[in-house]
Amino acid sequence: MKKVIFICFIFLLGCHASKINENLESKVLKKSFFSKELNKSVNYEIYFPANYNNQKKNHIIYLLHGHGGSEDDWFSKKEGNTKILLDSLIQIKAIKPLIAVTLNAENSWYVDSKTNMESAYIKEFIPFIETNYNIKTNQETRLIAGNSAGGYGALGYSLKYPYLFKAAILLSPAAYYPSPPETSSSLKIDVFKTDGIFNDSVWQSYSYKKLIDSNKEITNYPTFYISTGDDDSYNIFTVIADLRAFFIEQNIKNEVLVINGGHDWDVWHKCFTNDLIRVFND
Repeated sequence: MKKVIFICFIFLLGCHASKINENLESKVLKKSFFSKELNKSVNYEIYFPANYNNQKKNHIIYLLHGHGGSEDDWFSKKEGNTKILLDSLIQIKAIKPLIAVTLNAENSWYVDSKTNMESAYIKEFIPFIETNYNIKTNQETRLIAGNSAGGYGALGYSLKYPYLFKAAILLSPAAYYPSPPETSSSLKIDVFKTDGIFNDSVWQSYSYKKLIDSNKEITNYPTFYISTGDDDSYNIFTVIADLRAFFIEQNIKNEVLVINGGHDWDVWHKCFTNDLIRVFND
């Protein structure tokens, strides 16, 4: 009889452990929220680390996709595959458990122009996420990262709203100054056009130099982690050289990483991993 009871106990314990393990697994969910600024529902994907349902609040990183992308990019197995990366870094304790979220910003380049994407992101999306999920809501636990046009957006938000973010990870940021090259997708969209023609003055009005010149009273900026591949075909190496020189001139903390590769996720995976570890250990 005791043997039967013991076997039943082991069986129940195994079932319980299986359920616990299922609850402890990380996950990525596709959701949406309604934006008054955009007057529509907008999709986002959100990553929850293992054991999210406990009462401990988490760090947060906002991930901005590039031109032609969507909320799928960062977590797609064919592109960002960021879930596995975060799982691994958290498991080996290279970074603290964190929530990661990415919004479908379409080809807005994250500014207020034809649509109010910047206002939607800063005034609506960030407060929505941090109200509805178990997140620490302070600068020291809030990060932002973006690739290409997303790096452009992450740079702009970090300079305009520096009190929001501890650090910004800029992966091949398309933050050209004074003007983008002919290969840039920014030339093809309405965001930076006047009467259907790309306007250098409009582009420059959103530039990092304009943002800093317009906010000279700000002295405490996030730390910027900037990277690119040495074979990037979109002239990003020049962008980074110019940006670094300007940041040094302005006494803005920055770290630069250049690795072998082009304008692709192979480079961004490696640089994002390196930079995220540095954010949590510097």
